[in-house]
Amino acid sequence: MDVGSEALIKLEAHEKECLVRYTNIQKTLDDHHDRFDKLENKAESGFKRIENLLMYGGTFVLTAIGVLITLLGFMR
Repeated sequence: MDVGSEALIKLEAHEKECLVRYTNIQKTLDDHHDRFDKLENKAESGFKRIENLLMYGGTFVLTAIGVLITLLGFMR
């Protein structure tokens, strides 16, 4: 058997093994598709909460500082 034939046999065996592995990976992804969607929705919800907290919390803090500065100005 020459080197080219041996390399071709090894390459074909490798391709078969990779096909089995990729098929198993795809099956695992398909089996967990609903779970991934659920996690994605939770992440989006969490990001919206953080965004709202920063937006409304920042507005509250700025308003409170403005009121405090105004009150301190009147107390002078």
